[in-house]
Amino acid sequence: MTSNFAVHYTERLIPLTRLQLSTQTKPTSDGGTLKSTHAMLQGSPSKATVQESVDFLCTFSVREDKPGLQSESEELVFYNAVFRKTIFNLYALAVDLYLEESSAAQLDAEWWADIEQSTWSVASYLLQCASLFIVRCELHIVLQLIQAQKMSVRLSAFCPSSVARFYWDAAPIRLNPFTVALFPYLRNQSCSVASFSPVTAGKSTRPNSLVALAEKIRVGVMYSIQRVISFLLFPLRLAREECQLRRKELEKVRNERAEVLGKLLELRPLLANGLEADFNGSITGSSIDNQALTAFLFEFAVVTSGDVSQKASLPLIEQLLGAFKNHGIIHNAYLDAHDLRRPSRLTLLWPRLFLLPPLMLYCAKHIYASRATLADLMLDVVNTVQNFFKGWLFDPIKDVLMTIRAGGEDGVIVRREAVAADLDSLERMTLALAREKLSYDSTQLEALSQQIRQGDLTAVLKIYEEDIKNPVKSAITGTLLRSMFIQVQKAKVDLDQALAGIDKLLKSQELTFAFVGVAPALAVIYVAGGFLRGLLSIRPGRYGGKLRKTSVWLAMRRIERLLLFQPKLSHHHHDTENLHSDTIPALTTGLLVLSLAHLREYALTSLPARSRLREGFLEDIEDLEDPGLRRSEKLRIIDRMWKSWGKELGWYDLAGGRSTR
Repeated sequence: MTSNFAVHYTERLIPLTRLQLSTQTKPTSDGGTLKSTHAMLQGSPSKATVQESVDFLCTFSVREDKPGLQSESEELVFYNAVFRKTIFNLYALAVDLYLEESSAAQLDAEWWADIEQSTWSVASYLLQCASLFIVRCELHIVLQLIQAQKMSVRLSAFCPSSVARFYWDAAPIRLNPFTVALFPYLRNQSCSVASFSPVTAGKSTRPNSLVALAEKIRVGVMYSIQRVISFLLFPLRLAREECQLRRKELEKVRNERAEVLGKLLELRPLLANGLEADFNGSITGSSIDNQALTAFLFEFAVVTSGDVSQKASLPLIEQLLGAFKNHGIIHNAYLDAHDLRRPSRLTLLWPRLFLLPPLMLYCAKHIYASRATLADLMLDVVNTVQNFFKGWLFDPIKDVLMTIRAGGEDGVIVRREAVAADLDSLERMTLALAREKLSYDSTQLEALSQQIRQGDLTAVLKIYEEDIKNPVKSAITGTLLRSMFIQVQKAKVDLDQALAGIDKLLKSQELTFAFVGVAPALAVIYVAGGFLRGLLSIRPGRYGGKLRKTSVWLAMRRIERLLLFQPKLSHHHHDTENLHSDTIPALTTGLLVLSLAHLREYALTSLPARSRLREGFLEDIEDLEDPGLRRSEKLRIIDRMWKSWGKELGWYDLAGGRSTR
């Protein structure tokens, strides 16, 4: 992340460091070493290449020790190019160095803050750091303390009451070498830590009474409970304070490195002016020493070293390179001396590595003992899955395909042939009765047939009306029964036609019912597949996943807060005018760069390439990185980013989420 930012921030200055040969340049035969050094510097900047180029420049001082060289010689042009490239690489390395150190300090401070916020995390941290070496060391310290107090070394000296005396005495919790050995930060703390105060009675009671005795017993029990609780929580309290102290120390280191980083970024216009002047001088063939580059090197040395003992360009470069080397050693020594680094990965993982083998052995033993039951269970699971796919997925899908191909010609409730047969039977019965009873001719019978097809049985109903006038006689000698049976057949035909209508409605929705039958299985497959894909997939979610988007949301919030409330180092005096001014101090600039570097790394790795989202996001970041913009203008850019990308990247939904790193 840091290298990407340094390359991006200095890429506009790269053309000013390139070699430019004019038409008047005279070639020389002894410039092979300069050409090879210039070719070496074209790669990515590193301490080794800068050191090599500085050593070469010191042994090949063209400007001061070789007056025989002509100003238009090719050797001088290469020398100027190597000189510019060396200064440029030195500046890029400095930006990289301070940005890397401040970023590492910020990440470590956030890690300690996460440990500090959770009691469970503090307890886990205590367990992870309780290695066997520390236990043996603390036992040795206890033995020394016992001997120093002229106590006999016996088993009773290791009972809880004896060991507890090394934590505290009667009222306050006293700090002792054993406690200080477990928590080294206590060496710089006060000699004691306040403990819980004894519980006092709320009312005064008469002496030598049962109420007073019960009150004393209650107070004693409550006091004992509080002492036990304080004894159990005291290590957690000390561990939490240790995490808090380390977080504050790392934040202090971050702010110091960020302030230097901000001052370095403010020197870029001065470097650009110096490189441009030297570049133009190389084109015109001028051999005059560049005062702008010397002024930049002087300011550069003041920012990074604080003490400038040289005035010439090459000695300043040597001083800066040596200061960078010493700075890295001093920085690492400070972190080690104050124990500000995270515990090693092995230290954090040893409880899991210690508990994992016996748990795996127990699980393997339990699985082997229950192998028959597990085999039956697996067989049932396999059968269930097979029946599910066959009966609820594959067969319904086949039915859907058959429905689409066949078009649903067959009836679902009643067939077309059955309805036609019942209607033909009704027609024959009615025509026979009309022919015998009413003596219809062929024309009348044909008209009656059309009426029957339309559901009109008026002729039969008239016969039925006449028959019911003398029901007994008509039932024995008349046509009452025949007319009644015809009406029964008519009811059957009406029922068939109603069922045919329902069948037609069902046939029109047959494809819908087929999809309804397969939809539950498809839903189950979709949910189970999504769960397994999320469980087994190593790819992050959209736009980097929720964790990455949450980190970007926090970075955006930090940037806006930095612009609104500019932080100050402890050695800075309170300046009300600067607080309300529209300029951005160096510390705020450095802290802004930390968050902006994180945003740039997120955009380059998590946002889709060649998309408007990524290009627009990077353009907004470039606007925020512009040192020429004032604080109010950058606040407007932040507001634009919230409006443009807040909904797309889900920042509004992440506001209530939990930060997880």
